[in-house]
Amino acid sequence: MSITIRPMREADREAVTALLLQLAAWEAGLSSTRASGRETALALLESDSAQAQGQGGAQFVAERDSACLGYLALRLGRTGPYVHDELRDHVLIENIVVSEQERGTGIGQMLLAQAERFAREHGCRALQLGALTGNDPALRAYRRAGFEPVSYEMIKRLD
Repeated sequence: MSITIRPMREADREAVTALLLQLAAWEAGLSSTRASGRETALALLESDSAQAQGQGGAQFVAERDSACLGYLALRLGRTGPYVHDELRDHVLIENIVVSEQERGTGIGQMLLAQAERFAREHGCRALQLGALTGNDPALRAYRRAGFEPVSYEMIKRLD
């Protein structure tokens, strides 16, 4: 059967939590700054839901045969005046994850295409997202979808 991208429903919460649990574990393996575990996954979903509701965003799932295989959370954003006017209003991808068993099958590209449709529908001419250093599979997927790096986010731990 084919993959369907649709808005997330309340009935998807447990499946999406499982996907976010995979994402949190993956990112914790890449960076010591990242938390993992079920509480982290639940907090991510709560944050995504609040931001989607409060900032004109949305949450989507990729589904095949009633199984939730991917998740996308995004919201509207506005960058400061240091960015060209036509790029200031944008859609920020908060979270995107594809089930470990389905990675590399094109579902991530379908979710990114949904983000682009959402942005165009809302009059935005830019998509933004962040990726952890060392997350080479995600970086390759984002570049394949047309994203390009524009800045680095850095951290210094203080005692």
